[in-house]
Amino acid sequence: MNELLPLLLQRLEQGQTLVQATILTHEGSTPRSAGSRMLLADAGAGLGIVAGTVGGGLVEARVMTAAAQVLAAESHVLAGGERRVESFDLTGELAAGADMVCGGRLRVFLERLEPVDLPLWRGLAASLAQGLRCLRLTPLHAGPVAVLLADGQNLGAELLPGLAQAARTAGADINAPVVLEHAGQAYALEPWAAANPLLIFGAGHVSRPTAQVAALIGFRVTVLDDRPEFANALRFPQAETRVLPSFADCFAGLPSGAPMGPEVFVVIVTRGHVHDAEVLAQALRTRAGYIGMIGSRRKRDAVYDRLRGQGFSEADLARVCCPVGLDIGAETPEEIAVSIAAQLVQVRAGQVRGGKVHVGQLHAGKIRP
Repeated sequence: MNELLPLLLQRLEQGQTLVQATILTHEGSTPRSAGSRMLLADAGAGLGIVAGTVGGGLVEARVMTAAAQVLAAESHVLAGGERRVESFDLTGELAAGADMVCGGRLRVFLERLEPVDLPLWRGLAASLAQGLRCLRLTPLHAGPVAVLLADGQNLGAELLPGLAQAARTAGADINAPVVLEHAGQAYALEPWAAANPLLIFGAGHVSRPTAQVAALIGFRVTVLDDRPEFANALRFPQAETRVLPSFADCFAGLPSGAPMGPEVFVVIVTRGHVHDAEVLAQALRTRAGYIGMIGSRRKRDAVYDRLRGQGFSEADLARVCCPVGLDIGAETPEEIAVSIAAQLVQVRAGQVRGGKVHVGQLHAGKIRP
């Protein structure tokens, strides 16, 4: 939930002390999953929620009560402030309060954040702005905090011998917090990553609302087209735009070192089938975690036949969501944008939770971008 980070920085810069509540682990049916966060601060008449949620209902009410105790505690542990872990068994009264039919269990990590912590949070924000993936390592009860950067550097505390390597190993593929045990100490190990890049190839009338909605739900959007009168900041104020010499080498239009791993989402909505096929062939040679292409099933079959002739396998083609988007009966460009965005959220949530995503399909054959 990187959207909380600017608010966190703003409040700390104003000299406020905050409490951050993070769902550390969850089992079974819970209102929110591991990694969900909530920021709380003194609102004058008591503790108030600044942003975020850990699920509402009785769980959130009890988290707020515990957070007030953390905020009021007199003891401090270095720059980390007071910390505690609260466990919740969502059965009976708690399940009813959370509007749950079946119960689950979760643990919530509460930590007090002080203005003295600002350098660490600023360093984390700067790293995320550069597109780096970071790991935040926090002792659950006592000890200083560190942020481990992808390039091997540490921000914050000096770590015990072997701890940094243990954290990097344990955090290599995580998408949600885990508890790391090392040398008799328990740590919250949290992944922080920049917003998922979304590359939209084609800057036509489907692209505009798609870029708007995708930016609104937290994607870092880049729109690429070979027409400068379409791919420009005036049409796409919420996205970066890049003008391509042609679609024949479309990924060369990205900055050097731009990520092209599983965190990248690709949506292909160019103005014609030939360009769609060109872009799709190149996208399939990347490790992009999501590739969606607009078009009817007839168009899809023609493009796939062309790609088979170029040596692409059935496993390659199975990576493509075409027709793109969830099948919600969308017809207008704006409705199609909603269906595409819904599928992006579905896939992103599946990546975070480690679950299998069952991709819906959109009948969009009547609409050309």
